Amino acid sequence: MLKGTRRPDHLRGPVKGCAMSRRVFALVLAAGQGRRMGRIKQLLPYRDGTILEAVIDAVLESTVDGVCVVANHAVRDFLGDDLPERFIVARNDAAESEMIASIQVGVKAIRDQFEAQDDDGIMILLADQPQITGGIITTCAEAWKLPRKTPPPILIATYRGRRGHPAIFSAALMWEVETWTTDRRLNELARRSPESVRELPITTSPMPIDVNTPEDYERLTGK
Repeated sequence: MLKGTRRPDHLRGPVKGCAMSRRVFALVLAAGQGRRMGRIKQLLPYRDGTILEAVIDAVLESTVDGVCVVANHAVRDFLGDDLPERFIVARNDAAESEMIASIQVGVKAIRDQFEAQDDDGIMILLADQPQITGGIITTCAEAWKLPRKTPPPILIATYRGRRGHPAIFSAALMWEVETWTTDRRLNELARRSPESVRELPITTSPMPIDVNTPEDYERLTGK
């Protein structure tokens, strides 16, 4: 069961039919099987909870307009049913599937449950980056929501010049991704149209550690 997560007021209210201009929905990829780690890394202990809970807490502290976690069977059981409003869980139990398959599952859920529009943003977050903060997520979300004629199709956080997460893609682009074969990668969108990418420097934090191996976990925890 998911414990200790905050239930912020800005995520309360009905899932569908929210009358807002431009919105950002967080898509947390948590269906990985942890092959390099040897166990499901999202559920490893971190601080007073788990790696996954640290990521979810950061998302719930932010100003995103809804959250979708794509989970495997073990993660779905861990999350339980007592979830914040405007927080949905989509299942991807295919152990050998690539990340793009989870993205496709999550994009469909966001479109169906949150009624996302073409100029809304879908923010990609990794469930194995527990150092991500609500402040970083909010900085990216609010940059996307700034009043302008059109938002950039792609917004990517950078850390000392290196691209990382979060990354926000227009929902219109993500509808295209839904039709892809699963051997493709999301970074193709940025490579094919570099002029459509806006980089957003994050100066308040170092790049979050991506926990893929036991060595990464030791570096994260200092143990």
